[in-house]
Amino acid sequence: MPPSLAERLSALDQPDHASDTAAIWSSIRPVLVMGRVAMVLSIIALSELFDDARLGGLTVGVWALIAGIPLFLLASVGITYGDRLAKSEAENEARKP
Repeated sequence: MPPSLAERLSALDQPDHASDTAAIWSSIRPVLVMGRVAMVLSIIALSELFDDARLGGLTVGVWALIAGIPLFLLASVGITYGDRLAKSEAENEARKP
C-alpha cells in the first residue's frame, strides 16, 4: 500500500542526509538537462533561419548539425556519468556506519 498523504508530508520534515557532492549535482543536473534541450532547439532554429547562408561550401544548418550532435552526445554522457558518480557516492555513504 502506498504511503498516505500525511506520511508523505511528514517525510518532508525529515532532514536530508545528502552529501555535499550529491547536493551540488542535484543543483547542476537540471541546468545541464535544460541546456541540452536549448541546444536542440537552437540547432533547429539555426537550420531554419540560415538555410540559405553558406560557410565553407555547406549551409549553416549542416554546420549546426556537425557541431550540435557531438555537443548533445557530450552533454548526455556528462549527465549519465554524473548520475553514476552521485549514485555510487550515495551507496558509499549508506554503507558507512
